[in-house]
This record gives sequence, C-alpha cells and structure tokens, in this order.
Amino acid sequence: MCYVLKIVQDEELLLGLDRLFHHYFVNVIMLPNASSLAEALARPLKHEPEILLIEMNQEETTFEKTALLKERYPNVRFIMIDQEESFENIQQAMRMGAIDYLVTPLVEEEALTSIHRAIISLNQVSLLHHRNEAIDMTHNETILPMIEYIHEHFSRDLNLDELANYIHLNPSYLCQLFKKEVGMTYIAYLTQYRVEQAKKRLRETPCSLADISEEVGYGDPAYFSRIFKKLAGISPNQYRQRFKGDYVGTTYLVHS
Repeated sequence: MCYVLKIVQDEELLLGLDRLFHHYFVNVIMLPNASSLAEALARPLKHEPEILLIEMNQEETTFEKTALLKERYPNVRFIMIDQEESFENIQQAMRMGAIDYLVTPLVEEEALTSIHRAIISLNQVSLLHHRNEAIDMTHNETILPMIEYIHEHFSRDLNLDELANYIHLNPSYLCQLFKKEVGMTYIAYLTQYRVEQAKKRLRETPCSLADISEEVGYGDPAYFSRIFKKLAGISPNQYRQRFKGDYVGTTYLVHS
C-alpha cells in the first residue's frame, strides 16, 4: 500500500492527478492535498507519505523546501511538475533524485509511467493497467483494506480464509471481487508482492537465500527460487549478482 501526497495548488492539475490515481491505481491511499511545500512541512501526518507529487512554482525556495521534506521522509520518492520546461529545473530535480520531471498540461501516458516507476521503486506492486474499467467505490473501499492486510502479513502463511474472515466476506465472493477489481487473483498479487520484497532484500542485504525466502513467506527456498525466476526471469542469486545496489521491478502479467 502506497501513501501519496500531492503538493498542488492548481485546481485543474489536482483534479487530473486524482482522476489518474482513481482510474489506474487501486493500491494507493491519497493523503489530504497540501497547496504548498510550506503547508506540507507544517502539517502533522498520521501516515508518512511515500510518494510526493510536487507542483513547482516561481518560489526560489522550492528545491530547498523539497530537500527538507526528503530529510523528514528519507525513503520518499518524488515527481516534480513544472508549468513550463526549464533545463535548469530539470537538472536540479534529477540531482535531488526525482523519479521524473513533468510539464503541464500532463501527458497521461508520461504521468502514468512516472507514477508506476515511483511505486515499483518502493518495492510495491503498481497494478498499472490491471484495474477493472468499471470502478465501484463500495468495492474499492473493500479492496484497499484487503491489500493493506496483505502488505502487513505477507511474510507468513496468509490464506484466503483468513483474509475473508478479516474483511467479513465469503471466501468465494472475495476471490471473485479481488480478481474483478484488481485484475489478478489474490494469490497472484500476494506472490508478486513477495517477490518485490525479496528483490529489496537481495539488493540491500547480505542475508542468505534461505533467510530471505523465509522472510517473504516461503519455507522452502527451492520453491521460492522457482517462483522468483518465473516472475523475474532470473534466479535470486543471478538477480543479486546483476542488480546489487540497483532495483529492477517485475514486469507484471495478469494470470487467469
């Protein structure tokens, strides 16, 4: 589950971003918008933002205040949105580690790609292009806590009956609902999320394959390796050798 904070003053841009998130990304929670960087810095938040979308303006302190937000939330990913393209701003944004630099009016495909990259860089499943076209808000309100529960308990044996009991739904109905709204089965989502978390550990820690396998919910390292290779295209050991210090997200496929 990703927590997203928009720091946007322009009403049209704000509505456009809300539409993109609502239509394409089911596993995000939108924090209340901040109209300025100063407001974002002053506001106490119940949940730390993991992705920032920052509308740039003519303030000389834009990058300075962005740096303060990065210091407060060291793992945050951010996307800068400018009113018109500025080579100087592009350079500064990239030096600060921005995921992307976009210019209004937003090109939908470019914005979606940027958001997708930000989500997978957090070792999350973005679900871009997986979400069902016919959105039902009541169902959506059910799906969000389901995904959040998966993220909190993925490291142990998490079965459908437990999830159904938590949500107070019939397991069969829950399975159909999850597939309809998310675009993949519950087990496919859980598996892909576990692989993303394994990638993070392979990239960032010296832990053994057996330890990582157990940490992400697989008691059998050999079985875990087969699952990992099926989704990532290479074995866990090959991934660690090739991408240590970097991160490459899974290319997600919808399985029936």
